[in-house]
Amino acid sequence: MAQDETAASRLIAHLHQFRDGDWQPNVLQRTKLCLVDNLGCFSGGLSLTHFKQSAASFKRTLFPTGAEIRSSPLLRAYLYGQAVIAMDYDDTLYGHPGGPIIGAILAIASESNLTLDRILRGIAAGYETHAILCEATKPSPEHGAKIRSVGNLDTIAAALGISVALNLDDAMIERIIGVSVAHSIVPYTAKWYERPVPGMKNNIGWIAAGAVLAVNLALEGQTGITQPLEGEKGFWRMAGSDRWVFNEDVLGKPPAVLRTGFKHYPACWHTQEYLKTFATLLAQVDAEDDVLDIVIFATPDIEKFCDRNLIGTADVAFSLPAMLELLIAGIEPGPLWASHKPQHVERGFQYVRSDERQILIKTRKGRELTAPVELNSLSDEAGNGLDYDGVLAKFRRLAQTDLQLILLPLLQLESSENVEVVVDELGRLYASITKLMMQ
Repeated sequence: MAQDETAASRLIAHLHQFRDGDWQPNVLQRTKLCLVDNLGCFSGGLSLTHFKQSAASFKRTLFPTGAEIRSSPLLRAYLYGQAVIAMDYDDTLYGHPGGPIIGAILAIASESNLTLDRILRGIAAGYETHAILCEATKPSPEHGAKIRSVGNLDTIAAALGISVALNLDDAMIERIIGVSVAHSIVPYTAKWYERPVPGMKNNIGWIAAGAVLAVNLALEGQTGITQPLEGEKGFWRMAGSDRWVFNEDVLGKPPAVLRTGFKHYPACWHTQEYLKTFATLLAQVDAEDDVLDIVIFATPDIEKFCDRNLIGTADVAFSLPAMLELLIAGIEPGPLWASHKPQHVERGFQYVRSDERQILIKTRKGRELTAPVELNSLSDEAGNGLDYDGVLAKFRRLAQTDLQLILLPLLQLESSENVEVVVDELGRLYASITKLMMQ
């Protein structure tokens, strides 16, 4: 790194490809798909109890007199973020990038008269920022076992997503980085998984709202932390890491949107391959037969997902026994997984600590079915997630009809070229999203 270069300036220079460069067709198409998947998860999360609790309290806090709430970008960012994370069905790459980034950008899009192109550029840049900072601050395994820093970098990523969407200059973006770190959440530890798990999940709404506020503060002239990413006192320490590796290897990876994974099930990403493998085995059980026992062979990091005890409304997404029962019962993945508490059945479930990841099913007729469970890559999760058709099917299951009728023609997903959209069409999209939030 040149002596006068900072990590912030190198990051901003890297983002120029999204700010004003020509789109790579596959990056543009994948960014559109990120928006589709995210809006589907937002729609599906609106009916969940733990979202409604967040929505009611934030509305009451921000507008205690019942004033017009549609006018607040801060509120829209918060409600979007809390809804999109509610099912734990949203996309993943080093955490949950889409919720805060897309929520924050959409919150300011209507007031700023953003074109669809600027919105998509902001989304791609936000995902890129998130992936780069997460990779650069990735702790050692020993340190990571004690402090889990999911969400700490999302306010910065969402703020830079807004910055690129607004086409701000380099100096302003660097100022926004300094302000946004001061709005970032602290790292949570592994206690996050203790029952009941927090109904507000990763607090994505607060992260998205913080990004909106940080950008507006910087635009009004407010200053933040000077060179927050640099040196031994850099933000990486506050983000819960014990090392900072910002180099060409980190900057040289494929665009983050191409590496983002779309979930098959409304569950923590660490459980996805177990659920997929179990569904494949379950399809081999005869209709007149039944599952008698389930044995999960897994490394110690999976043990916390093997608790049958459901206390809070958000616990199902972190309980393999509960989710496997939902698969057996044929409950469609979506909001019903959070609201449909699995019935108690006389079925055995066992976790066995092992370096070999596999599932064993024993049936009442004496059959034994087993299969290995694939290990996800943390730095490229696209291959393990839903494909194009899978994302569209998921969106059609989760999203309200009005939103489907507006969004899909707007994006022209099958086209890998940029599409100019008239302002009125975008206005219909914003109005539809806001209407869903306010119901």
